[in-house]
Amino acid sequence: METGGPTASSASVAIDFDVLATHRTYLLRIAWLELRDEHLAEDAVSDVLTQAYEKRAGFAGKSSLRTWLTAILKNHIVDLVRKQWREEPLPETGENGEQDLDRLFDATGHYARQPLDAGNPADLAQQDAFLVAVQRCIEKLPRRIGQLFVLREVFGSDTDELCKDLRITPSNVWVQLYRARMMLRSCLEGTGFGRA
Repeated sequence: METGGPTASSASVAIDFDVLATHRTYLLRIAWLELRDEHLAEDAVSDVLTQAYEKRAGFAGKSSLRTWLTAILKNHIVDLVRKQWREEPLPETGENGEQDLDRLFDATGHYARQPLDAGNPADLAQQDAFLVAVQRCIEKLPRRIGQLFVLREVFGSDTDELCKDLRITPSNVWVQLYRARMMLRSCLEGTGFGRA
């Protein structure tokens, strides 16, 4: 099956529901990583596939079908996350992992232990064990920090987009992303990545 984009004239003919369904597993992984709820992820992907099927005539083939579906999923998830952030109270202190961050630094604010060279990031990204470790570590992040990290690093949202979509300030975005990276570093080192 070809996942690349068909030409604009053949897009609506080539995209039937069976073709869309072949992307379900991929979309579910992304939705679950962001939403951390199996039922919400299932509902989101079902909505996205239905919406894509209904709007298949609008698919111009300028990108791959997977890219188009991922963009629809991203927009759907941003709406869900925005609603969650608006309706849910902020986490209690202690739930945000700040204690873990404090242990990374000494009294002067410097690293207690310098991060070690983990090697070439491109090589690491090709290792299944590393990708599994990253996913497990992302799952351990506090919910809001994890959601923001996935929106930024998986979906590629920029700061302005995140601020607008989630109604937060740029400094809040950067602080949360910093916390996410520090917690991920600590978690990955705990699994053996980033150690000599």
